[in-house]
Amino acid sequence: MTTLVIQLWQSCATAPQLAATPFMVAAAAAAMDWSVQIHALGASVELFVRDNPARHHVVEPLKRPLSAYVEDATRAGAKVLLCSTAMRDRNLRPEDMLESCEGVAGMVTMLECLTQADTTVLTY
Repeated sequence: MTTLVIQLWQSCATAPQLAATPFMVAAAAAAMDWSVQIHALGASVELFVRDNPARHHVVEPLKRPLSAYVEDATRAGAKVLLCSTAMRDRNLRPEDMLESCEGVAGMVTMLECLTQADTTVLTY
């Protein structure tokens, strides 16, 4: 089975026009029955903070909130892993995050996922 890992590195709530694309790709791949993981690194973990109003910024030209794209991807089956260092640096706890997040992972765990056979990695 093909696994798609989407690394969110530069995607963040302050640039919603750029942040929507990886979630559209994740939703499409999940609809194709691919295993999809989203690895949120750095500021991208803020996209998954439950009480972050920036998650709801409108993305042009469709005028959909960024949060709707995130929900599309997770509802389609994409699994979200949050970087433990990014969480720690922002004083975030797992209970601060959306319920759709699968958990918190360290860099070693994320790297192990990236190096598996039949894995494609896209970085945004």
